[in-house]
Amino acid sequence: MNAAQNKHPEGCDGHSVGVIIIDPELGVLIGDISDGRGASGVGGHVKDHFKDFPEAAYGEVWEETGLTVTSLDPLFPEPKWRTNPCKRGDGPFGLGHKWQLYRATVADVEELHCDAKSFRNLRWVSEAQLQELAERTLCYVRGEITREEWEEYPGLTLSWVLWFVLAGMIEMAESELQEIEDAMLKDKSNRP
Repeated sequence: MNAAQNKHPEGCDGHSVGVIIIDPELGVLIGDISDGRGASGVGGHVKDHFKDFPEAAYGEVWEETGLTVTSLDPLFPEPKWRTNPCKRGDGPFGLGHKWQLYRATVADVEELHCDAKSFRNLRWVSEAQLQELAERTLCYVRGEITREEWEEYPGLTLSWVLWFVLAGMIEMAESELQEIEDAMLKDKSNRP
């Protein structure tokens, strides 16, 4: 996807939602983002088509996976500010977004379909596999994995490592998280 394709006519609204979909038998649903940045949970901007964070969570899950949310539990009591780059450019609050993250369960997992604009593929992984993907991200940030190796088998996106840590699904030392956060701020692929 080139920079022109990344631009959204409305720009960044400064409000984002992330959804960690969990199935007790299948694990955690992740997908490789279509632009090659790595694997993530479901997410998107809130005010493009939705009135609030919960509505955006339900809508993004349906749009990106074809699945219907049956339970939605917020990770934060109130949306949390995070200074993270946006492929649309800075929003009304400058660099970053107000985020709400949710844990969700869904109905009819056999109805899963992959929205090609969002993901190259969707798959269920265990928490151990999530941990491996996070460690791969750290190796990539440290230059231990080439761009070609990353494209062949990406880890988690730079922005989603922290979310999975805060959700208690993976572990990473504070210094390692900081390395990833610093790299995220310098990552030009997140920019238009």
